[in-house]
Amino acid sequence: MKYTLSILFLAVLTAVPAYADLPQCSAVVQAANQQLAKQNNKTVQDEKKLTALLKTLNRDDVLPAEYVTREQAIKLGWSGKAEDSLWSIWALNKKVLGGDPWTGKPAPGKGKWYSADVDSVRGLRSNKHLIYSPESTTRYLTTDNDATTVTLPPCL
Repeated sequence: MKYTLSILFLAVLTAVPAYADLPQCSAVVQAANQQLAKQNNKTVQDEKKLTALLKTLNRDDVLPAEYVTREQAIKLGWSGKAEDSLWSIWALNKKVLGGDPWTGKPAPGKGKWYSADVDSVRGLRSNKHLIYSPESTTRYLTTDNDATTVTLPPCL
């Protein structure tokens, strides 16, 4: 038992430095916005919200509660049309689309990739998306409907 605890303690100690070296998610989002601006692409307006989204995905491997899939939104009465606000349906008030499989250009890695709207305004679809996979700590951001992406490295 003592031997097992020593090995476990050693494993935790060796894992901490790699985790501690990760950048803050707020710095990752700021750097991504700078990169987007240099490329003459739209930037993320709500950096705090994107930072919170990254932290939630990193901690829980699920989107925050305000996200619903397209299928869930349609079942609750949304038309499915991009020009129609989710918020016109009482049950979808303050909700944002996310969690659907990503259908953009080839996936950046193996596994299933999903998208979540970023900077959605008044319940309308956004052309800005976070692309993520539960199998990867690297995320991707697009602000031009998937034409180009910016890599978001793992963060705290």
